[in-house]
Amino acid sequence: MSALLNDVLSLNKPLAYQLIRALSPNELWRSLRSVIPDTHLSATFSPSSADDLVLALQNSFVSLGELVKWLELVHAFDALLLLKPDEPVVIREHPQPRLELESRADAVLRLTCRASSFPPPNYQWYRDGQPLFCDESVCTSPVLEIRNPTPAHSGTYTCRAWSVRGSEKFSKPCKVIVKFPASSSSRESAPLSATDKVALIISNSAYSGGETLPLTENDAESLGKALAALEFRIIAFKNLRKGDIAYALSIFRQFLKPGTYSVFYYAGHGFKEDGRDYIQPVDCDDNAPADDCVCFQEIVEEIRAAPCSLNLIMLDACRDTRELPSSSAVGSTSRIGGIRPQHVRRSTIVVYATSPSTSAVEVDGHPNGLFMEHFSKHVGETASVHEVILRSLKDFERHKLASMQVPVVKYDIPGDHSLSDPILDSPVYYENKRLWLHVSRLPQNKKFQFGDTEHTLHVEFSCEKEVFCNSMVVVASVVPRMSNIHVDLQAVECRGGTVLRHSSYVLTVGDLQHVMSQVCFKVVLTDLDSRRTLYHRNINCGWPLVTAWHFRDNFTCVH
Repeated sequence: MSALLNDVLSLNKPLAYQLIRALSPNELWRSLRSVIPDTHLSATFSPSSADDLVLALQNSFVSLGELVKWLELVHAFDALLLLKPDEPVVIREHPQPRLELESRADAVLRLTCRASSFPPPNYQWYRDGQPLFCDESVCTSPVLEIRNPTPAHSGTYTCRAWSVRGSEKFSKPCKVIVKFPASSSSRESAPLSATDKVALIISNSAYSGGETLPLTENDAESLGKALAALEFRIIAFKNLRKGDIAYALSIFRQFLKPGTYSVFYYAGHGFKEDGRDYIQPVDCDDNAPADDCVCFQEIVEEIRAAPCSLNLIMLDACRDTRELPSSSAVGSTSRIGGIRPQHVRRSTIVVYATSPSTSAVEVDGHPNGLFMEHFSKHVGETASVHEVILRSLKDFERHKLASMQVPVVKYDIPGDHSLSDPILDSPVYYENKRLWLHVSRLPQNKKFQFGDTEHTLHVEFSCEKEVFCNSMVVVASVVPRMSNIHVDLQAVECRGGTVLRHSSYVLTVGDLQHVMSQVCFKVVLTDLDSRRTLYHRNINCGWPLVTAWHFRDNFTCVH
């Protein structure tokens, strides 16, 4: 650092040009000139550019160390990266070895780790060896603050301080123990809240042979939007085969962490055989054996085995009894996902839209099936789940077709949980937030100007019915509208998916759970009078919605 700046730059001429570039933005060189003492540059010297200033410094016998000191005064970070030697990460302040606190509304879990280095250090907090995925300003700063902590925040915390040049250090660990206040001896005595909320909704409406159930998609849409308003993460699928249902459940299980509230809802064909209910995949007809379908009771067992605080599980399907042979209906040891539950919590409500040996009713002219028509009226209310179901059933009983469909409810939960309970700021929430990106992220809407006019090409993306993560609607349009322009939207690449063309400018890309390539489209604008192509555009949408699930482990932070 004692070397003269002139000697350093003379030996490395590209460095001089890089320094000039680093001082040019926002005329940073003016700020630098203001802090240089008159003993080094004449008080009357007034440079007109970064070039002038750097040349003057070279001719005034300024040392590299002196220039670095002045650059630090004006926070010229890019210039410092060029001239200041790297300094390894050194942790100056470690978090305390142990922290015990009570879970209260005014409590704050606060840990501090401070380090020094050049370039300046970055921070990442860890809990039990796993990076915390919380708001970037919280988990990537020297001070970690978690407000209103719960026992779910207990664990061993460490902080990684690291430099972009490769140096890193971990802090000493801190053992954090969060307890409920001594007066509260159980979870039920504490205010009810969730660490996160997530719902898996499956709508099977388009069956093989052309049979359709037109209202099941409406039922899924109604429930999905109502739960989204209560801050649930909605994972909604349509028209699934048996393997697809298992895949959807495997995604769902990743979100079922300690303290979460979960909702499972299926609408579509079903039946009952040998005492068990079955969900009918879309590629199965009414005579398909039970082995080709999905056992609803196994789904219930899988969800009950998760460490959730609340599970609401609903089967909105026929339960007509079939007398067909099935090798797996009795004594089966298979489970969805291949796991036999070992422990079951008392946290579950199971709702059957109809009684055994009866059908679920759809009424002509009604937008929803009979069960969802009444349940959707109350699901958004700030009442316990018990009360919401009770109110729905009371309304149901007043319907003229109530005698044809009698819902059945089974309770196994001691608390008065509500679907509207608040979500805590917890590690579970941020871990699920990271996962959520890989089933919910849509491509950004696009705007392209064409020609020398005020007109632009708009390409917009949405989930079908605003809920389904395996079906995306794409709309292309010219704004303002031009009556003589034909808009042709084409799917160029969508390997494994299905494309439904509603018109020349509207497409639905379905079966996204099967897509094994990036999704690409092409838009062509044609003059109807001259038949001449005015404009064309290729659009790469990457991996939208559930197609990105395969890549979830490649990302370690939320932006």
